[in-house]
Amino acid sequence: MPTILTRYILRRWTVPLLGALVFYGALLLANEVVAISKEIFTQGAAMRWLIPLLLTALPEILGMVLPMAAVLGGLLGTQQMMEGSELVAAQGLGAGRRTWLQPWTILATFLLVLATLNAHLLVPAASQYQQHLKTRMAEEAKSRFLRPGGPPWFPPGSPDSAFWVSPEGQVHIMESTPQGVQHLTAASMTYAVETGADGSSELQLRLDGLNGALYQPPGPGAASQGSVINLHQAQQVFRFALPSGTRLLSPTPLRQERTPNLLRLSRAPLGPGQDPLAWKSTRLQADMELCRRITLPIASAALLLLGIGLGFGHPRFYKGGAILRSMGMIMLYYIGMKYIENMWIGEKFKTPVPLLLIPFPFLVWGWFLLQQRLRPHHPSRVGLRLGPWLAPLRSRVTPALEWWRANETRMKRWIHGKGTRHGILRHWSTLGWYRNWASALGTLLLLNFLVEYASLAGDLSKNNVHFYVFMDYWIWNLPPFLAIALPMAFLLGSLLALSEGALSREWLALRAGGVSLVRWLWSSRVAWAGVTAFTLLLQAWIAPMATSRANRLYREILKRSENVSTTRPWLYLGSTGVLWKLEGEQRWGFPLKAPGEAPLLLGWRLGEVNSEALAWGGLHMVQGPPADQLFPERSLRNTPSAEEASTFDLFHWQRWAPDPERAYMLWSRLLGWLAGPCLVLAMLSFAFPGPRQGRGQALGAGLVAGLLFLGLQALFGGAARASEIPATWGVLAPLLLLLSVSLLRLRQLRT
Repeated sequence: MPTILTRYILRRWTVPLLGALVFYGALLLANEVVAISKEIFTQGAAMRWLIPLLLTALPEILGMVLPMAAVLGGLLGTQQMMEGSELVAAQGLGAGRRTWLQPWTILATFLLVLATLNAHLLVPAASQYQQHLKTRMAEEAKSRFLRPGGPPWFPPGSPDSAFWVSPEGQVHIMESTPQGVQHLTAASMTYAVETGADGSSELQLRLDGLNGALYQPPGPGAASQGSVINLHQAQQVFRFALPSGTRLLSPTPLRQERTPNLLRLSRAPLGPGQDPLAWKSTRLQADMELCRRITLPIASAALLLLGIGLGFGHPRFYKGGAILRSMGMIMLYYIGMKYIENMWIGEKFKTPVPLLLIPFPFLVWGWFLLQQRLRPHHPSRVGLRLGPWLAPLRSRVTPALEWWRANETRMKRWIHGKGTRHGILRHWSTLGWYRNWASALGTLLLLNFLVEYASLAGDLSKNNVHFYVFMDYWIWNLPPFLAIALPMAFLLGSLLALSEGALSREWLALRAGGVSLVRWLWSSRVAWAGVTAFTLLLQAWIAPMATSRANRLYREILKRSENVSTTRPWLYLGSTGVLWKLEGEQRWGFPLKAPGEAPLLLGWRLGEVNSEALAWGGLHMVQGPPADQLFPERSLRNTPSAEEASTFDLFHWQRWAPDPERAYMLWSRLLGWLAGPCLVLAMLSFAFPGPRQGRGQALGAGLVAGLLFLGLQALFGGAARASEIPATWGVLAPLLLLLSVSLLRLRQLRT
């Protein structure tokens, strides 16, 4: 039987480990909900498939969550014992390295056995059943879209194509690409969903008896009117890749195979008549899936030891920040794992041994960290050794620092002298909120700049585009990003400001002076109300105007007319029966009528009085109907796309061409400013850490809440854009959930 001390240490590690299991499990579960719902919406299936598919994904989520929970559980449990000086007392009684390794061995063995059984038994069985459910879902989805007389259908991942089935059963295929614009009709259609060797799903539409035409517009400055090619085909197959949501570890195509089958596939020789590329891909995927099932359970034990080593220390040097440090270790492990797996798929090395060695550096790191932390604490000697080398630099920097301090003092006197006219409390709380909000927003802007530049650096160099063009694009592209960043900065700035006052005892002094929490929050109303008003102004008016300029600069960087719209570039006017493809200044119209009842194709450019028309069987474009007849509303003729339309014009777009995607965009502009305040209300109970805790808990809770909120927005937004729920509920549902959380956690608010 384990000793009393061993059982006590196990209990102190197990309780936070279970909490971390729920914590990280909820994060991955929310991400999985978004990913599965995206697959459901793109296939046109019903929402009732969400729960069965989610249940079959639980074993795989558990396999990824156990290493995360292990590092956070070990770190939190050790920190709690460190905070209560229990570790110091145990060491004073003679507890050494064996005292901590024995409970780690017991807990690590349990995690190893649990994760191994889950990886080798539950995950393959659940994945196999999930594949069966997806096949049934695809069969059911056939009757939900492309029904006769229904609205046009736009294939997922293919913004240049559209399909429509007439009440008589005739299929219309409309497509606009750089190669030309075509409008075809087909007599019949068959539908199938296939899964490729790499695990990706593909939608196949087989059409029979096609008739129509392909129109190739003239180039810029050309004198010709373009060419028309009349098409008659017996059969044509359209393939569209079904997009899937992003996951921490993308599932391999062989995850439904049992472990003995994986061993057989990884060692199977090339058979006669077998494709060598397919054989090699199968072997690589089998080895990768097999190594995942072996290394993830070992990673649970390794990261548990690393978390214990990170949590060790002396009570005087307690720093907190367990969630942030555990997230750093988790990101380091999974990024390294993904990097080595990509090298294996790219055949950078010939043996799968590096895949099996992934968790062992973390195990060694945790061992040496534990060894170091068990020694008596001593200050770092790096500063003493570098002191003589830094003396010349310090002599040059000191005058500049003194000048800055003198000017900083004058500036602070001017600011505080002007700001205290409305009261010291209001001035102090406003400055504190602005300072923390600006630091959070600056961090998000810096991350956005790095990501944008990293994604476009190759195009800038290849196309010889100046860096100033990128800066111009980044500035004009900020409003769409700020629509997401401002609520996050609002939340993080508020949590940092409140937790800063709690840790510095300023909130204690305010309470002693009779200041309530509501009065403290209301005293900074100038700051947060101004940011809230700016968020509304940005989303409703500034962002639509900046989108047009940002799109033009983006096409200039890429040196091609690439569609950068984030919404569907189609406009269906039911009053005229024409489906329009929006391509900036140019529009192509496809009348949804039987051949002979209307032109085959319409073309119109913004600003022109009349359109051009191509008749069925015609050989060239002729003058078509006037623009005010095709577009009855002025806003439809003056704005290239819904993204660039002002909020007032977007109301008219919805009136003449109702679309769930544009409806969601409209209500997001009008109600998006509520996200920041609702997030703060939901997380208010985490904003006041204990006297011996740091701000890491508040910051970690804010980051997790922000990520969960973005996941909920993606889920309900996808349902609203797929017409599963009304657009208003797609925007309001995440906000109402936040308000519900704030009411439920009202009792946990300890100030």
